[in-house]
Amino acid sequence: MRSEDSRSDETIAADVREALRWDSRLTADTIRVDVLDGIVTLSGNVRLLAERNLAAADAWRVKGVRQVIDDLAVSPSAERTDADILADVENSLAFDHRVDAGDLVVQVADGVITLSGVVGSTTERQAAIEDAWFTPGVVAVTDRLDVNGSRMRPESEILASVREAITRDARIADATRISVSVAGDQVTLSGGVDRPEERRAAQDDAWFTAGVRSVTNHLIISPLNPPA
Repeated sequence: MRSEDSRSDETIAADVREALRWDSRLTADTIRVDVLDGIVTLSGNVRLLAERNLAAADAWRVKGVRQVIDDLAVSPSAERTDADILADVENSLAFDHRVDAGDLVVQVADGVITLSGVVGSTTERQAAIEDAWFTPGVVAVTDRLDVNGSRMRPESEILASVREAITRDARIADATRISVSVAGDQVTLSGGVDRPEERRAAQDDAWFTAGVRSVTNHLIISPLNPPA
């Protein structure tokens, strides 16, 4: 049973729809949102598998959501050959300023992309995976990329970058409550946050910082002003 301070299903549904509308990577008009007891069901059609994943992630970020059921169907506008997909992925990687495509190998079989080779950071790795996911016709992405430790950033630079990312993250109410330490290419987060969403946001910020290869999240959920 819901407590009195819980958010209504109608409010949650409205917020999920708004989150989907604000995500420029999605075509929100084709997505239906239903909520029952905090459980969100997404149905309808999207063009890309990446859009399906993004819609679910957007829904999970809404306060009050207990579960997300993804019933979205992927309906590409046209069937695509592996050669078409390969050409598009290689083109995306070549023009992505976040990625050094020279050390990457792309293979496609039955719509499944396999990425292998060497990247310089976790950020570059994530960017390459993102480029693959956003290619029309892709049904899955296999990540076999290695992060080259020889390109490791100094600890002080990693520390400053993680702190800056957490400070500017609008999802985090009070960044001063979060402590960051760095040992080599490993980041440890400690301290307290108000909500689980903030804990996940801080972890994402650390993971997407160039040079980071490991994140240990010791943040605890400790609201400064808990509901009465």
